[in-house]
Amino acid sequence: MIIEALLGGAFWFGAECMKRGIGDKQKLDRIFRKCGLYVKYDKKEDTPKLIRTAKKETYVEYVYRIPEGLGFKDFEKKREVIEDSLNSSKDLFTLSDLRGFDIKGDYDKQLQDIKKSKRQQKEVYMTFDKLLTLKVFNQPLTDFLLYESNCKRWEVPIGATRTDYIKHDFDKIMHMVVAGTTRYGKSVFLKNVITTLLMNQPRNVLFTLIDLKGGLTFNRYKDCPQIQSIASDADESLKVLQSINKQMDEVMEHLKENRYENVQEAKIPNRHFIIIDEGAELAPGIEKDKELRATKNSCEVILSRIARIGGALGYRLIYATQTPYSEVLNHNIKQNCDAKLCFKLQTDKASEVVLGEGITDAHHLPFIKGRAVYLTDRKHIVQTPMIENDFIEGVVNNVQ
Repeated sequence: MIIEALLGGAFWFGAECMKRGIGDKQKLDRIFRKCGLYVKYDKKEDTPKLIRTAKKETYVEYVYRIPEGLGFKDFEKKREVIEDSLNSSKDLFTLSDLRGFDIKGDYDKQLQDIKKSKRQQKEVYMTFDKLLTLKVFNQPLTDFLLYESNCKRWEVPIGATRTDYIKHDFDKIMHMVVAGTTRYGKSVFLKNVITTLLMNQPRNVLFTLIDLKGGLTFNRYKDCPQIQSIASDADESLKVLQSINKQMDEVMEHLKENRYENVQEAKIPNRHFIIIDEGAELAPGIEKDKELRATKNSCEVILSRIARIGGALGYRLIYATQTPYSEVLNHNIKQNCDAKLCFKLQTDKASEVVLGEGITDAHHLPFIKGRAVYLTDRKHIVQTPMIENDFIEGVVNNVQ
C-alpha cells in the first residue's frame, strides 16, 4: 500500500510536470539561449518562437519561427550541440518518466523499460521552409540496412533517412562523386550501383571499370558481357578512356547530324557508366614521376570532358576516392558532378572539398559503416544498403 501510494503520488506529480511542458521543449529553449541562437536589439532579446509541436510515432516535431538576424545555417552549425545537450541528462531518472506507470502492474519490468528508454540516443533532424522544423527522434537511425531490389530504370538505391528511402536516378542527375575513409561503405556502394543496373538494364548498360586498388573491387563482374573494359593502372586507364573519348565523338556527330540535343531525345537506350575506384591514383597533381604525371594528366582531361559533356551523350561518371583533397578532386569534375555521396571523413576540410564550403557533416558522421551524406539540391544523412556477395554472384551468374 505504501509503495502504491508513493508511486501514485509520483505518477500524479510527473503527469502534472508533463502538463506544464517540462521536457525537450524547455531543454530546447535553454539550449538555444546557451548556444547564442537569439538576437539582441534595443536592450531586448528575440528568441526562436515555438509555433507548434506534434508527436509522431517515432519522433516529436517542433516548429519555430527564426528571429530576424539568424538563418537556418546558424542552427545547422549547432545541430550536434543541440543533440548532445538533449542527451546529456538521458540517464537521469525524473518523475515525468512515470507517466503511464501502471501501479497494478509489474513494477520491476516497468522500471527496467523506463531505464531502457533513458539509454536510447535521441537524434535531431532539421529542415527549413520559412519555418525551422526540428524532429527529435527517440531512437538512432538504423546502423544496418540490407540491400533490396526496389529500383526501376536508371535508379540505384542510396539508402534510408529518418523519414524516407532515397534513390538516385542517373537519367536525371548524370554524374556523382563518392568519397569516404576506407572500409566505411564506398566500395560497397559502387557494387550496389553495378549490381542494380545489371538487374534492371542488362541490355542497355555498359561499364568501364577503373579499379586502381589492385583490381579486386570489381573482380566479380569481369566476365559480364556488359563490362566493356576493366583497367587497374594509369596506362590501362588512359587506353580505355581514349577509346571512350572517341566513342563520345561518334555519338556527338550522330546527334548533330540528326539535330538531337541528347540521347533521350534521340531515343538511344544505352548508357555507359565509367566508374573509378580511387581517383587519387589518377591525380597528376600529386604524381612526382614526370612521364606518369603526363599519363595521369591525359586521363584527367578526358574525365573532365566526360563530366562536362558526357551526360547528354549517354555517358555517366562515378568518381570515387578515399583521399578527397583539392589536388586529387579536379575542380571541373567536382563542379559537373551534381550528386555527392560522402561517407565518414577524417577532417572538416576533406568534407568541404567534396560537399562544398562550410559543409563539414562527413567529418562528424558517427563511426558506422554505410552512414553517409547524400547531397544534390538537398542534403540527407542516410544509411546506405549492404549488399551480400552471394547476392551479387547470383545476379552475375544469371545476367546475359
